[in-house]
Amino acid sequence: QATMPKSTTMVQSTCVLLLMIIVYIMVFVTTLSIHQKHKRYAQHHVYTRSRDDVQTRKNEMSKDRDEGNLHTSVTIDLPDGQKQKEVRGTLLIDNQIDLAGGQQVTDVLQNKILFDEQHQRLRFVPGTLSLTPAETLSHCYADPEIYKHHFPKRRIRSIPISLKHKLVFIMIAKSGSSTGRWVMNNVLDAEELKVHKDLSELSPGGKYEDFSVITFVRDPLTRFYSSYDEVFYRYGPWMRESEENGRYGSWADHVRDTDHPHQYIYENIATFQEFQDAFCPPDIIPEEHKLKRPAAPRRPNWCSNQPTRENGTLAATFERFVFEYDGVSPWDVHLHLQVPMLSNHETGRPARVSEMFSTEMSTKHWEDIVSRYGETLPEDDESLNGRAIPRRFNPKLVSIEAKRRICHIAAIDYCCLNFKLPVECNVEGVDVSCALDKDERGDYRIQPWSHPNEVSRTMSKVRTEFG
Repeated sequence: QATMPKSTTMVQSTCVLLLMIIVYIMVFVTTLSIHQKHKRYAQHHVYTRSRDDVQTRKNEMSKDRDEGNLHTSVTIDLPDGQKQKEVRGTLLIDNQIDLAGGQQVTDVLQNKILFDEQHQRLRFVPGTLSLTPAETLSHCYADPEIYKHHFPKRRIRSIPISLKHKLVFIMIAKSGSSTGRWVMNNVLDAEELKVHKDLSELSPGGKYEDFSVITFVRDPLTRFYSSYDEVFYRYGPWMRESEENGRYGSWADHVRDTDHPHQYIYENIATFQEFQDAFCPPDIIPEEHKLKRPAAPRRPNWCSNQPTRENGTLAATFERFVFEYDGVSPWDVHLHLQVPMLSNHETGRPARVSEMFSTEMSTKHWEDIVSRYGETLPEDDESLNGRAIPRRFNPKLVSIEAKRRICHIAAIDYCCLNFKLPVECNVEGVDVSCALDKDERGDYRIQPWSHPNEVSRTMSKVRTEFG
């Protein structure tokens, strides 16, 4: 019989091999596609089920609340098979963990009730403790790693200290520091003295251990507004050029050398006059003042003290910054949170503070303070107003979502200074809460339940679907 040429046999074998490879690849691709489809389905199913569970539980709670049958206790599984615990409080919908009442947490801190530090972590709402801000701060913990950029940067800092009255004033940027410095230096005979950035001189055994230590703090939301306005102005393109007298030459150099992480906030605003026109439009300026419009900053004019008339452009830029800023990487001291500025950068524990006052009643508080030392404040002195200027963007145009994001960023100030949350942040589904536990030494510590770097920048927007 005739046999097939050897070359023909090799061609057929090669074709069969190639066909088998193609079939194998097709089977592999199909299998992979099916696997990915099932994986996406499973993820979607779990996510959808989770959302459904939250909504179902919310509906049940709403019904129970209407009928007066709401029980705010929950059993929490503890690690290592430990016995389950029941904690009572107000239920937080988001993660089904109870909020302890402020009085309960206060009683724990005052050792009136037992606290099991190995198995328990209490969760509570800011501003609910029956403690003064200074007492609350004394239990605070500012995580040295998370907040490392919020602590003072320079090794030495200067603060007003009155040797005559044995009084120390700790300054915090955007929290009445200019007013306080003026009162201390001009009324209470203080002088700017150098101390370590961690304020160790105020602690027992330190140089000023027997001095009274005071500071002023500010509502975190309004302070964040003011901080943004300050850094917006300070780092604007107009600051890159020093004025004729050279007084601000070093700052101009600093601005030029700074790699601004949010340069987009100056889009379409290249000069100071363009910035001023945004919050003080030329058509509202009286004719006699129009010729005095400055082309450079730091020159007061009619617009300087006028309430903002911006159309929403500045507010929209502010909101973009709020959602893109991570909350833990400030590039200027005015963005530093208040608590780290009062804390040790190595231990995260606070400096000794005798009394803490709110900037909301700054003048009244300073009147009371100086009266203790037989002094009085001068009447109608503009220096008592510090460097207060009207807001440049319009806070009324800031969305609820942006305000909630700010509450997340400033959670440590709300928790450790016992500030009440603004109404926009104190609602179901907006998770701004505090944690109380003990450290390895057995000392109580208060800190945010979730730190800024642990909270998604879009979480506030997502939560509105549940809130």
